[in-house]
Amino acid sequence: MRTASTKVLKGFLLKSSLARVSVAGCLGTVYFTILSSPAQTQFFRAIGADEFFFGLLTGIPLLMLFLQFAGAFLVNRVRSRKGLFLAFNIISRLMSILIVLVPLLFPSAASPAVLLAILFIIAAGSVLQNMATPFWFSWMADLIPGRILNRYWGNRQRWIQMVWLIAYIGVALFAFALKLPIRTLYFFLTVIAVVAGVIDIVLFIGVAEPDNTIVRGKGPLTIFLEPFRHHEFKTFILFWCAWSFCATVAMAFMQYYILKGLNFTVWQTTIAFCATGIGNALTSKYWGRIADRRGHTPVLSLCVKFKPLIALAFCFVTPGNALWFLPLMFLFDGLWNAGMDVAANGYMLKIAPRQNRSMYVATITGLAGLCAG
Repeated sequence: MRTASTKVLKGFLLKSSLARVSVAGCLGTVYFTILSSPAQTQFFRAIGADEFFFGLLTGIPLLMLFLQFAGAFLVNRVRSRKGLFLAFNIISRLMSILIVLVPLLFPSAASPAVLLAILFIIAAGSVLQNMATPFWFSWMADLIPGRILNRYWGNRQRWIQMVWLIAYIGVALFAFALKLPIRTLYFFLTVIAVVAGVIDIVLFIGVAEPDNTIVRGKGPLTIFLEPFRHHEFKTFILFWCAWSFCATVAMAFMQYYILKGLNFTVWQTTIAFCATGIGNALTSKYWGRIADRRGHTPVLSLCVKFKPLIALAFCFVTPGNALWFLPLMFLFDGLWNAGMDVAANGYMLKIAPRQNRSMYVATITGLAGLCAG
């Protein structure tokens, strides 16, 4: 009787925790969507940013992904991951508000000085965010049962993409309806983003945390090199690093090109990118099922073959056809993104052993971030 009651209680706690993780992911999506929207690009242009700044803006946070190795070493030495995860992320997200305050507090400062200060804030926030990432992946891998990993990941991603779509459209409507100066508009959007981002992290207070596996009897170098000695995982590291490098070459300047080269407004650019979320939301659930049945490698192989189409599309886009051509291409791009995200996360978490899992995760995200940066 007690055994049956215990199983029911554990099942309820697991469902409650997974529901919180999904809701938190949706709120986190609002945060990241606003802070990577065309409104942000236009805000930076308004305070004097040029192509060089946007290259640094994309590259610096990616280079900071290398600090996930430090986070992974820390995960291997603490019994509880929750406290540090909460602290790192909340401070990181609160720092985002400083980005819009700097131009307001120092209106007479030279543009290069303001932009340099903003880059410093972004870099500091990225340090904390990346320190927290291995904590999250290690925690989720212990929490989510392997038998439902891909299905849960696919369903969660579907809801996240639906929220991403709503948030993106919301930014477009906000910009179109209010017609505020971009500095004022982006200030209000950032406040909304930070509130959603902090609530996202606070929700994890109620998420169950399985006991963390502390790595004992191994030196730092042994812990660091272990993922590279795993033949199958080593191949995945090489693949994901090459992929990240290639994808970021195009990604860094897409919004900037659409706004400046095609003369789109903020709301038009936002609507064009919304199509990515539609494609992702429509297919994430099905990619999860396919990965469960066929494995992660076939899904990754298929999606990576079609992913270059979005870069090729920019060779044919013109101001005359952009309004219909770009959304169509972004729709299909979202489809391939969904498959890659589900399969890559599932593969990484399933193949990494429980002990030292955080270092396996950091190797993928950290080295891939370095290549992308």
